[in-house]
Amino acid sequence: MPAFGGEDAESYYDEGLTASVKGDVTRAARFFNKAARLDKSFLAARHQLAKCYLRVGNAEQAVAMLRDVVAAKPELIPAKLDLGSALLSLGYPEEARKQFLEVAEKQPSNSRANVGLATVCFQEGNWDGAVTLAQEARVKAGDHFATLYLLGRAARLAGAVPLSSSVLEQADKLLEKTIEMNPEQPEGHFLRGEVAFVLEQFTKAIRYYRAADELAKTGRVYSAWGEFFGRSDIRAKWGLCLQHLGKTDMARELGRRILKEDRKHKIGRALADL
Repeated sequence: MPAFGGEDAESYYDEGLTASVKGDVTRAARFFNKAARLDKSFLAARHQLAKCYLRVGNAEQAVAMLRDVVAAKPELIPAKLDLGSALLSLGYPEEARKQFLEVAEKQPSNSRANVGLATVCFQEGNWDGAVTLAQEARVKAGDHFATLYLLGRAARLAGAVPLSSSVLEQADKLLEKTIEMNPEQPEGHFLRGEVAFVLEQFTKAIRYYRAADELAKTGRVYSAWGEFFGRSDIRAKWGLCLQHLGKTDMARELGRRILKEDRKHKIGRALADL
């Protein structure tokens, strides 16, 4: 029986939300699935179940379920945005662009829609286009982490290194404030590592990844600003930093540790084979 009591769809849904926030995606999916089975018209449960699929890398199933949710309720903006993200995960940028554009036309200042459009360009390798759209997103919706992080990466690849460094430093300051409010959560630490990694500050990045690793729990999948990661992903980026610093033996050992928990982890395998 759900902790919130009652053998009904709402109770299972509430329990799923609690598990999802904690990063226990497997448990969350079980509760959302139960809620959806008890009430086949419960679109919110199906939407959350699709997000669970996306977080664990099952983008195909996420897309199929999100298509059904959006078809049943086209005005459900969060579902359209999640469908766009899932389509990007599968490598379908044009279909993703359609979802983001539809939202941006209705809500011009919607941050996720604008960043989504910039991300489409980024995935297509159109760095200049990604920079332009990310800068437009800043004007329309302000300086959110996702916007700054994407702009920083795109600008660096476009050769605009000063712009990249400037916005990534701003992104890092936002994360610093997030950590002050939630010091025991791994998300902020991991993303600070990601920012430092893009800036090629590998020693600093390792410090942040290690902090995230100490706070993360095995088997959990964490989510923040559209980024999904688990403990193996944290260690994989840590290992890549070691590789960049020329510490090959340490990177290889970390790769072997990753494979003990996740034998299919691609970066873990690459590190172990160094």
